[in-house]
Amino acid sequence: MATHGPPDPHLIPAIPSAAAIDNARAMVGVTISLNIIAFLLWTGRIWTRTHPVFRLGADDYVISAAYVLVVVDSILLLLTMPYMFGRSPSSFTLADAQDSQRYAVLSQPIWAWAIAGIKISVLLMLLRLQTDRLWRRFCWGLITFVVCLTVYNMIAQLTQCIPLHKVWDLLGVVQGKCWGTAAVRSNLFAVATMTFLTDFIVALLPLTFLGKVQKPMREKAIIGVLMGLGIFAGVASILKMVFAANFGKTGDIDLDGIRIGMWSLIEELVGMIAACVPCLRSPFQRCLEYFGLVTTHPSKSTYGRGYGQVYESGALKGSRGARKSHVESAIKMKSLSRSGDAASEENILAGNGLDIKDREIWCTTEVTMEQEARQTPKLGFADGNGRAGWNDEGLRHE
Repeated sequence: MATHGPPDPHLIPAIPSAAAIDNARAMVGVTISLNIIAFLLWTGRIWTRTHPVFRLGADDYVISAAYVLVVVDSILLLLTMPYMFGRSPSSFTLADAQDSQRYAVLSQPIWAWAIAGIKISVLLMLLRLQTDRLWRRFCWGLITFVVCLTVYNMIAQLTQCIPLHKVWDLLGVVQGKCWGTAAVRSNLFAVATMTFLTDFIVALLPLTFLGKVQKPMREKAIIGVLMGLGIFAGVASILKMVFAANFGKTGDIDLDGIRIGMWSLIEELVGMIAACVPCLRSPFQRCLEYFGLVTTHPSKSTYGRGYGQVYESGALKGSRGARKSHVESAIKMKSLSRSGDAASEENILAGNGLDIKDREIWCTTEVTMEQEARQTPKLGFADGNGRAGWNDEGLRHE
């Protein structure tokens, strides 16, 4: 007697709809483009933080770990659409659909920790710049909330079906229990709402510094746009909320999944870009100056620094005032010592009594300098052969 097993999923067509294919093309294009931009900005951030002085902080390490997760998440979600990379959509089978569902499920906790890492990195950067106790408590509280939300999201995603592989069992042959469509939709909407709120809070926090920046209004606006790029991540989160609320209502599960996946990728990639932009202030400043969007202030004196000499706009300055001279002189340094408790500090804006030149990032180190006394020789008679020379009276003899 012949036994009949479950049908072979490789023989069952599962051709995606035209709407799903169109959205898949848009998702591939946006994902690859934003990944290239994110890679360039992350590389630029790490370069500026390691050259010429290695000064990576906790926020740089966290953003680097988040970037790795972003790349992995992008690869997994692109694998859900093999018909976008050379295969004909008409050859798509139920077995391929099950593989796509598996990749999508595995990408969900990776996305959750990637987006959490990006927000934590921004908050750690603010903690490095802020000394106010209330601000620091708020940032640490927000970090704790983001971590708790991520842990919940990961647990919910990994327990939506028990066993988990029942999620991508489209034939229904695996025994187990799964959440209903309404429960999945409610969970997605709740998590998206919390993610949206934290996106906007983290994006708006750096803008609170603008009131302390002494810059023209146009430059403030440009700085605000660069620092507030995270708001676009919040917009992506809102759109993802809309599609999550309608999950399963369209009758096209492929289309719903692609839309949610696309806006999830946009949210984390834009968040990555926004987190790296503030660390590239100097390159962006030069770029904006090149296009005439901001201007420098040539009326300000240009200062140079060197061991044993201090000069301003070509005129050397002595210890008792600005004394101009056509002969270049210098201070002979007897000793240079660094205070044992002089910590190096980085500040991006003036605040808490700190006077920071031109509102730029300055690294300050306390040093102690002693000047060795030096007698200036005077012109006089040197020898008996009639040659001009120096003597103690400072008289010149011919």
